Amino acid sequence: MRLLWLIVFLTLPCHAAMNITRELIAPEHVVPGQPVRVAVTFWTDGWFNPPPTWPDFPVENGDLLTTAIPNQLVTRREGGTTWSGVRMERQVAAWDQGTLRLPAQEITFAAAGEAPTTVQLPPLEKNVTWPRDVQQPDRFLPASRLTLTQQVNTHTTHGDKGLRAGDVIERVVTVRAGDISPVQIPQLLFAIPGSHSQRLTAKNSLIMSGRGDIDGAQRIETLRYLPIEAGEIVLPPIKLRWWDTTHQQWQLAELPGSRYTVGPALNAGAESVLKGKTDLPVSLIALFIALTIAGCMALWFLRHALRRSGQFLTNQYRRFWKPTALPGLVPKNRSIYEACDPWRCVSQPVRLCNGRPPFGLE
Repeated sequence: MRLLWLIVFLTLPCHAAMNITRELIAPEHVVPGQPVRVAVTFWTDGWFNPPPTWPDFPVENGDLLTTAIPNQLVTRREGGTTWSGVRMERQVAAWDQGTLRLPAQEITFAAAGEAPTTVQLPPLEKNVTWPRDVQQPDRFLPASRLTLTQQVNTHTTHGDKGLRAGDVIERVVTVRAGDISPVQIPQLLFAIPGSHSQRLTAKNSLIMSGRGDIDGAQRIETLRYLPIEAGEIVLPPIKLRWWDTTHQQWQLAELPGSRYTVGPALNAGAESVLKGKTDLPVSLIALFIALTIAGCMALWFLRHALRRSGQFLTNQYRRFWKPTALPGLVPKNRSIYEACDPWRCVSQPVRLCNGRPPFGLE
C-alpha cells in the first residue's frame, strides 16, 4: 500500500509537454488545380488533454479544400524522449499560376497542468506554374492517373433487334482519376445536332483507399439519344486530354464512337412499353443451367420418396371420405344389409335394393 501511494505521489508533479509542427506535402512541380497537402502534427511526451483540434489559418493564392482526411498516429524519438503525435492533413489547391503561400501564424494551446503555450509556425510556400502547351485552361485536368470507360445500351419498343424511331440509345461514360476532386472533371457528353437527347444528372463520388483515405474521384455521365425519324445516328468518339502529374507529361484518353441505323416507327399504339434489350451475361445463363440440372438430379434421386409421399396422401384422402358404419344404426335383418350396399344404393335407383329403399333413406 505504501508503495502504491509512493508511485502516485511521484507521478503527480509530472506534466505533459506539447509542441506543434506544420509542413507542406507537395511534389517538385505543381500545376494549377493540383491538390497538395498541408500537415499539422501535435506532439506530446505524455498525453493529450484536451484533445488537439485543427487550427484555422489563411491560404494565399489558393483555397483550403473541404475534403475530409482521416487523422494518423505517429511517433518520434528526440534527445532520449519519445514523442507521440496526432497528424492531421488537409488539401489546398491553387487555381492559377503563382505562389501558393501559407503565411506565418501563432498558435496558442493549453496542455494539462501547464500554462498556455504559444508556437510560431513559419510560412510555407510553393510555386505553381502552368505546363507547356495549355489549350483550354478552363478544361485543364491534372491527375496522377486516369481511366476512361463507356457502355452503350439500346432500349426498344418491339421484339426485333433493329432500332426504330422512338427507341432510345443510352451512352454511359465513367471517368476515374487519382489525386483530384470530382468537380474538376469536365463534361464529356454532348447532344448530337439534329437529334433529340436527354441528359441525366451526373454522379460524382470520391474514391476511398483501404484505410479510408481519399485516393481520387469518379464521375459518371449518362446521355440518352432519342431519334424521332428514320435515318442514321453516329455517336462521336470522345477524347480527353489530361496532364499526368506523375510523369509530368500530357496524356490522351480516347473512347471509340459507334454508328446506328434507325428504321421507321411501327404502327403501334401508345400502349407500347419501352423494353430494355440488354444481353444476359454468360455467368447468369450458366447459373440457370446449373440450377436446372441440379433440380432434375434431385427429383431423380428423390423419386421413391416422392412416390411414397403421394401414396400416403392418396390413402389419407380416401380414408377421410370412406363411410364408417355405426353399430347403433346396423339393420336387424342382416340378409337385407348384406344384399344391399347402402353406398351403392345411394348412387343407384331405390328400386334396385330388393324393392325397398336402403337403410337410412326410408
